Amino acid sequence: MSLATTGNAGPPAAPDDGGQSPPSLSQLAARAAGWFGSFTLSAAAAFASVLNAGLDESFNHARFSVVLGILLTLHLLRYPKILFCQESAVYACLLCYMALSTVWTPDPRIAVNTLLPGLNFLLLLMLFGSLVMFHHVAAVLSGMLFGFSCGAGVYTVLTGFPLTRPPDFSYNAIAGMYLFGLFSIFVWGWYARQRLLCLLMATVAMMLIAATTSIKTNLGVLLGVISAAAIYLRTFTRILGQSSIALLVVSVAISYAVLSNEALLKRLQDGVDRVTLGVQILSAREDQSQGTSFNDRQYWQKIGLKGWTGNPVFGSGVEAFRADVGITSHSTPIDVLYNFGLIGFALYYALFVMLARRLYIARRVRLRALPVLIFSGTICYLFMSLSEPLHYNSFFAVFIAVNVALLRRQARNELAADSGVP
Repeated sequence: MSLATTGNAGPPAAPDDGGQSPPSLSQLAARAAGWFGSFTLSAAAAFASVLNAGLDESFNHARFSVVLGILLTLHLLRYPKILFCQESAVYACLLCYMALSTVWTPDPRIAVNTLLPGLNFLLLLMLFGSLVMFHHVAAVLSGMLFGFSCGAGVYTVLTGFPLTRPPDFSYNAIAGMYLFGLFSIFVWGWYARQRLLCLLMATVAMMLIAATTSIKTNLGVLLGVISAAAIYLRTFTRILGQSSIALLVVSVAISYAVLSNEALLKRLQDGVDRVTLGVQILSAREDQSQGTSFNDRQYWQKIGLKGWTGNPVFGSGVEAFRADVGITSHSTPIDVLYNFGLIGFALYYALFVMLARRLYIARRVRLRALPVLIFSGTICYLFMSLSEPLHYNSFFAVFIAVNVALLRRQARNELAADSGVP
């Protein structure tokens, strides 16, 4: 099967008196089975990703790796091809370097804390990229949204959030989970052209992100939207104009639902209060399970930069910062510089550069609102990386994989349309 063939297309219909005959019952059944298969694979991958983030104690990284391996095998049984793009190659180099650095790391026994999530990152790049590139796009994006919804529902049933706050609640991990949901909603809405339903679900996802009270995630979303509005002003204005009535209807409905639920209203108020307090809030506890504070972060930054200068090119080895300090630096650039030096830093942040380059190359392709979504998400994750280790974050991997595959696929379809290829 060539790259030009996608999961949407069934066998060509035989001509009948100058026209095309309707598909046979067997063809319709084959297409329905193919659609359902793509939907199920995507839903299972998204569901597993959410469980790994929200219930990591019972569904740890090792079990997640096994599930991803099975899903990737099932994909290969249907389409014996994997999308191994430039971003995958760059991250594979980074993962190999991470593994190599166990030779000189202070405590190689804890290297698995990075290597296993890093392996999952690479598997997710290949799995979701291949699903979007070779399967039915609508099925994959619908499955991704369905899988997130099921996973988030299971998390709510087991923990009670957002109506109650679990005692070991991790702000950032759960906020990242809902951020993945927000991305899934928008990319599905973009493809399906479902404006009202998309805005309704996105508003709920934003409320859940606010309810987590994760400062970096809330500010990251805000910064991403502002940056995208500045870069894509005309497209952004057009989207707002086309969605004005839908936004009004959704705002009224959501406002009524929130005001009639005291517990949810309190959670949202807590989130708004934490974000608007700004720098003063940063001196408070950011994550109950870690007990981090602004002063702690300043100290870790100072220690991290000082340690990096001791071995600026190669770094001190995988998980070296945790081995030396007892905890991660809660910052991607500090962790990557300290552990992997300039080599690791260049490889990781090349992912952002490559995604921005793809956006620039595809600027003449008719993508509607997709560039706005990709650019805002890229800025959001870039901002979040300053105060959170994202170099093995599974949701960031899915974000890269889906967007890269969509840009490649849309560009290919545009080229085929312009050249008159059926």
